[in-house]
Amino acid sequence: MLKIAICDDSRTDVEMLECAFDKLCQYPIEYDVYYNGEELLKYYTLHDEVYHLYIFDIEMPEINGLELAKKIRERDAKALFVFLTSYTKYVMDVFDVITFDYISKPITVEKLESVLLKAMRYLNLIKQDFVFQFRKNQFRVSCDDILYFEKKGRQAVIHTNSETYKTNMTTEELWKQLDNKVFSHIHVSYIINIAHIKAIDGDEVVLDNEERFLIARSHKQSLKEKHMEFMRRMV
Repeated sequence: MLKIAICDDSRTDVEMLECAFDKLCQYPIEYDVYYNGEELLKYYTLHDEVYHLYIFDIEMPEINGLELAKKIRERDAKALFVFLTSYTKYVMDVFDVITFDYISKPITVEKLESVLLKAMRYLNLIKQDFVFQFRKNQFRVSCDDILYFEKKGRQAVIHTNSETYKTNMTTEELWKQLDNKVFSHIHVSYIINIAHIKAIDGDEVVLDNEERFLIARSHKQSLKEKHMEFMRRMV
């Protein structure tokens, strides 16, 4: 069960969230609503309540969403924060508290569902599978088990610790099923699972099966940033 705390002083935004949650009843979710940060902190302290995910509006009176997240972060290093915002100027600020994601207003079912699925996958409440076909046979592999994808002409080779699979999929088709916070390009021909990185050694990335790959200069900075953010979320 994914336990969520919503904190927003806008009743209109809360109603939109509740309507969206009603349409996502197929997922194992329960949530509590707070209309100001002090109310949430008081309940949190008195009841020692721990939520998996916090959805905060950034602009609130008395204590804003960023300040609220920092106070909770002091007590819960693993808390996942999602911010609601209409202002792109806050996008960089929210990462100061190791933000999981943000939802731009107006709130929609599609935006909320995308965030919830990411959170549940991250917490291993649900598993994401990669589905593909080869020679009229259909396969399903857990994304957690995939080490990397290797493009060879029209084919994509899927490497796991135990098996190697082939599929006739384009790079664009591969990315439609992949979370770009977990997978990263390191070269035009390679997409790796960041969870399986053992080290980034100069111009090479080392996976936990000891395989080494050269990182293309154009992807090096992006890979480092994704890997750092992934490691911060794991702390």
